[in-house]
Amino acid sequence: MDHRHLIRAAGFSIAGALSTLPALASAQVPAMNFGHGLEIRFENSTNYDSGSPVGQTKLLLNSQLDTNTEGPFVVTLEQSRRVLATGSCSAQPVVYSGEVQDGQGYVSECSTNYVPSASILTSAPVDVVLAMIDDATDARTELYRGTFPVIAFNDWKGNDGDRSIHVEQRALRLDSFYSVGFVRQYIGSELEFSFVTTQNTGDSPDASAMRCRVGTGTWVAYDGSLWEGTPQTARNRVFVDGSAHEDGPETVVTKFLHYSARMPIAVRGRSTAPSAGSSMDGEWTCELRFGGSGSRVVAREFHFAVASGYIVPHALESQLPPGRGTVLVSVGLNPELMPVIFDPALVRESIAGRRLTGATGPLTSAMPARAVNPAFSVPRGAPAAAAGGRGGRGRR
Repeated sequence: MDHRHLIRAAGFSIAGALSTLPALASAQVPAMNFGHGLEIRFENSTNYDSGSPVGQTKLLLNSQLDTNTEGPFVVTLEQSRRVLATGSCSAQPVVYSGEVQDGQGYVSECSTNYVPSASILTSAPVDVVLAMIDDATDARTELYRGTFPVIAFNDWKGNDGDRSIHVEQRALRLDSFYSVGFVRQYIGSELEFSFVTTQNTGDSPDASAMRCRVGTGTWVAYDGSLWEGTPQTARNRVFVDGSAHEDGPETVVTKFLHYSARMPIAVRGRSTAPSAGSSMDGEWTCELRFGGSGSRVVAREFHFAVASGYIVPHALESQLPPGRGTVLVSVGLNPELMPVIFDPALVRESIAGRRLTGATGPLTSAMPARAVNPAFSVPRGAPAAAAGGRGGRGRR
């Protein structure tokens, strides 16, 4: 299951949804909604137009918006105040059980044009920007700007005699998502928990389950389903000394994970009321675990308070409003399932690409003492900085 279920729930088609879309609230200013996860990634390919292969990269963005407006919206990739790539798209209406959800839109696979990968420097971060353009006045309203380091890697394209041919490629470093989870009121009494992780494989867990407790009370299981958005994959393939170096630590996959389950508590901003009333108020811990019964391991902990049956908004929402019907929650990491790249400074200083002021990221578990960076093999004769790296944090 992927993000497109937002606009095709219960088998309803977009074509039908568009015909029943309510009158646009043109005065309404769209806002980001992080409840379904902000999914951004670089997508790489190879351009052979010049006769020699050249790596090229484009930016793609998926996000839910609080809006009835179709747009147009513009996604832009910037670096050091210079626009590298841009593209436009529209927001599709969100549909559940054949009904258009008022005030909910979704930007799906909003893409920039391709640019040569080498034109995206690794010595400075990039800005990912989503804005709305008024077709009548050309006025530009910026909805989101996030700053992310850039990872460089190489893709082996074969040999020309004894010369190995490699092209440069790029990926975004999304450590600033590790310390936070987003919970949104999904359909009826379902809550959806979203988070980001980075591993050396794109394999999906064979089973998943969530359990929660209030304070030190009894654990209660909440059956649900896990699904993934489109991942970002940095697969370093280098031919050195007669063999190809690939897979294992040469691959870094960033995944956008979502778990939805029916629960007795709720998030304010939607029409659903908590079925438990205030009977389950207190400090909650929820564990999302991977694996089958008897062999489950904790992938993420989610920590939040509940009052009058509703999840209490996190204090950091004043710096990163999560959107209507969505809350930001603290997370804990399992030391055995840590992201394979991890920069403590990025996790501590920012959330979702936005630098924090007078606060730190809401991670509840210990962090590595120093940054863990990609350890990619490098083609012969290439500088070590040509692979991996932090991409610099720079201004935000």
